[in-house]
Amino acid sequence: MPAHPTGPPVRGGPWPARPPTYDRGGGQDAFEQAVAKLWEKDFWVNPLTGQRELNADLVLEGGGVRGIGLAGAILVLAEAGYRFPRAAGTSAGAIVAVLVAAVEKAGKDMTVLSEYLHDIDYSQFTHTNSAQHAVKRILGPAAGAWELMLHSGLYSGGYLNTWLGARLAECGVRTWSDLAIGPDDDPGLSLPPECRYRAVVHVSDITRGMLARLPWDYDNYYGLPAGVQEVVAAVRASMSIPFFFVPVQTHTAQAKTKMDDGSVLPWSGGTVTWVDGGMLMNFPVDAFNRTDSESARWPTIGIKLSAQPGAQPPDRPVNGPLQEGLRCLKTMTGEWDRYHIEQFTAQRTIFVPNAGITATQFDLTAAQQQQLFLNGAQAATRFLIRWADAGGVPRSTRHATAA
Repeated sequence: MPAHPTGPPVRGGPWPARPPTYDRGGGQDAFEQAVAKLWEKDFWVNPLTGQRELNADLVLEGGGVRGIGLAGAILVLAEAGYRFPRAAGTSAGAIVAVLVAAVEKAGKDMTVLSEYLHDIDYSQFTHTNSAQHAVKRILGPAAGAWELMLHSGLYSGGYLNTWLGARLAECGVRTWSDLAIGPDDDPGLSLPPECRYRAVVHVSDITRGMLARLPWDYDNYYGLPAGVQEVVAAVRASMSIPFFFVPVQTHTAQAKTKMDDGSVLPWSGGTVTWVDGGMLMNFPVDAFNRTDSESARWPTIGIKLSAQPGAQPPDRPVNGPLQEGLRCLKTMTGEWDRYHIEQFTAQRTIFVPNAGITATQFDLTAAQQQQLFLNGAQAATRFLIRWADAGGVPRSTRHATAA
């Protein structure tokens, strides 16, 4: 690989090694040439070190078990030398976003992300306890309806707390204060104080009927000190697929929200119910837009767990109330962003083919997991080659500037 124009990435060490599990389909030489071009033309000089860096904020789409594809794409970006100052995500994207942030915070090699995700026992997400087994034996096919009526979800989602909590702890992360950043970490940061964290996850507040961005909205909307809230609790809320996982209920305090027009919106506090953020924002691509008039220092790169839309199937009517309800849910959780993505952000988005796997297909085989991972790696490789030839990854959309 050609030498870096001013030495290795700022964290030192040799040029990132080529992971042997990536099958680039014969495109390794093109990838290496693309990396050299990006380091030559698309770098940012860190004012704290005076060295060149390749940085990108990440925005990660939700997609359940298909989140393995996110890891494949991220590890190719890391192989090219990218660092990730901030990451945003929803559902599975929230899981990966906080892991990326924790790995960056701990100074670990990003390849550990693959180890973390491949360590998941997906069958545990649909694990049922002895009481649920008893109900199933008694009620048979009606047991699922009983669980929905009793708990508003088929599965507890408790496995996420155990698995993700342990991975975050390995990186020294428990509460949001562990992922806080400030001017000493990033002297060019433009985000307001309540948004100065390495990660943000999105949940749908179905009590108030609004999107909640955690930890950003804890203080302002819920009267809760953001720094002491547990990271894993916010992620658990973000991945609460309606009717599939039990929703998360959070006790809130009195709050006064400062509105853009200067007015104040009071909240009396109580208990709110949070579910999958994908209902309202499955691809929060504008999360890190600058709040001043300065130009972007580096790009935001989105990773979407679906192929870029092409020819569409024929229109079909929706018949009956059950089909109507299911289609409404699918529209809310998966289709909100499609027009927006196509019009404004497709150029800076990596589209990862999902291999026909659904978000709740928790019986993934090892071969399917590997295919999702390779799909992400190959999609990111194509993305970097394309933008290296164009002089760098786009830093802005038609209406906003990111980073």
